[in-house]
Amino acid sequence: MNKQHPVYATLAGFCLIGIGLCLCRYAYTPLIPSMVDGHWVTKPGAGYLGGFNCMGYLIGCLSALFLPRYLGIRFLLRTSLVLAVLGQAMCAWDLGFAWLALGRFVTGFAGASIVIHTPTLVLQHVPERWAKIVSGLIFAGAGSTIVFVCLMLPTFLRISIPAGWLFEAGLTLVAGVIAWAIIGSAPTAQDQRNSMFPDLKHDAKVALFLLGATYFLASISITPHTLFLTNYLYEQFGVSIEVSSQLFSLVGVGSLVGALTSGLFAKLFGTPMTLLLNYLLGSIAVLMVVITSSVNVITVSAFMIGFFLMCCVPLTSIRCGEISGSARHPRDWGVLTLLFGAGLAVGSYGMSGLLSLGLSYYQLFLVAQVTIVAALLLALVLYWIRRNEGRSTASPSE
Repeated sequence: MNKQHPVYATLAGFCLIGIGLCLCRYAYTPLIPSMVDGHWVTKPGAGYLGGFNCMGYLIGCLSALFLPRYLGIRFLLRTSLVLAVLGQAMCAWDLGFAWLALGRFVTGFAGASIVIHTPTLVLQHVPERWAKIVSGLIFAGAGSTIVFVCLMLPTFLRISIPAGWLFEAGLTLVAGVIAWAIIGSAPTAQDQRNSMFPDLKHDAKVALFLLGATYFLASISITPHTLFLTNYLYEQFGVSIEVSSQLFSLVGVGSLVGALTSGLFAKLFGTPMTLLLNYLLGSIAVLMVVITSSVNVITVSAFMIGFFLMCCVPLTSIRCGEISGSARHPRDWGVLTLLFGAGLAVGSYGMSGLLSLGLSYYQLFLVAQVTIVAALLLALVLYWIRRNEGRSTASPSE
């Protein structure tokens, strides 16, 4: 393997996660008010475009799990970077809903492989003692990119909607060029065919199942914040398109802070406890939208949901590694990412359908509240199981 310097490996991972989680997914949200206002899509149509993005993500997850044995992770990641730029650029032209849906599908497909394979790819270049910290740092790429996009995007949207899309495509290209070299150390198809995956014990399988179910519910619960928040502020509270897009940057700020601190908290308090507290924070964040009509409180909630999201993703990846071990981590993390993508699809299509039936954005936040409380209860069960394991084996907390 061509060993890369840990600092470059961390930077490359930062760029890749910024592409996979932000530019291929959440950077679409601040564009929605302009697209609806410019009659590119209707309100439900904007949600359905998010659904096509999630559908691409789902199929991309399946491809990331099964294609490496035939194509190799190296080829898959490089192809994904090219598709990520192409998909963003496609959306710069309003050639009809089907064309935009295809563009969103392509970007979702590209993002999945990047999110699944980046953590393991980066961590093989980093000393083990820094693994949790670096995991948080690379996922900070998503939060940083959201902040940058939300602050810069209004400048391009004042020119035109296509300029906004081309700005995001160009940013994807720059980040991809920076990260390109590290992909050369990714396994080839032959490497994958020679890999051996140890079996898991029953308790580990149960823990992974619960972790996956919790992660699935979390992805549904964030849908109103990450897909509809800007248009909710624009329509319900009269916040301008430019300001609502900038307020969405607080999701990015929260994501950045969450990603930067998640690894540190996991190292200090143990991953199960940190996950439990994070789900409690997420439940409070959604509740704040449900019980108030204050724009200021809702913007604080946006920060908190960003923190929750980008703590949840690296913490789930770290916990998966603790349960599965390093050899199985890419495959099991891929399954968890698939579940997260399934939750995003359920949330996007389901809530867009509810909008079509006449439900309001506020009622979607109520659905999210019920969902995230269910996730919190599962996180509590996970913590309780881990605590009992620690007592029975008299081992220190992970």
